[in-house]
Amino acid sequence: MKIRCIAKTGESLPEEYIDPPRGYTRKVELPLTIGKEYVVYAIREWKGTIWYYICNDNYSYYPIHNPAPMFEVVDSRLSKYWRFKLSPNGLLMIAFEQWFTDPYFYDKLTDREEAEVEIFEKVKELMDAEDFALPPLDVAVEKLRETVSV
Repeated sequence: MKIRCIAKTGESLPEEYIDPPRGYTRKVELPLTIGKEYVVYAIREWKGTIWYYICNDNYSYYPIHNPAPMFEVVDSRLSKYWRFKLSPNGLLMIAFEQWFTDPYFYDKLTDREEAEVEIFEKVKELMDAEDFALPPLDVAVEKLRETVSV
């Protein structure tokens, strides 16, 4: 999945995304470039808000969650490396498998633990290289019909 930045300040955020204790105020300016495309490595739904985990302009070794309203979707196709998880508390996550196999994966990654950083680097490389240049589904189905004789 790829997204394009359309805003980078809290002034553009809907009210439900404003959360001063977490640093999201009307005055916040995120390290994003308007017009730049970003690969989404995970998606989280939290209290009715959607957050994209991307490698922003300050990227060093892990993806950071960013409010979805700051982006437009450029390519909505999902990564083949993603898995889906709905927690008992209602938290929805879509991320690569290792994020779920260890409940503390992201914490360890942000703490710069070597194994988790290495895993993310490999997953990032794979997701960055995914071929999103596939034909639209209707074109692919038509080609499939041409090769299958009934």
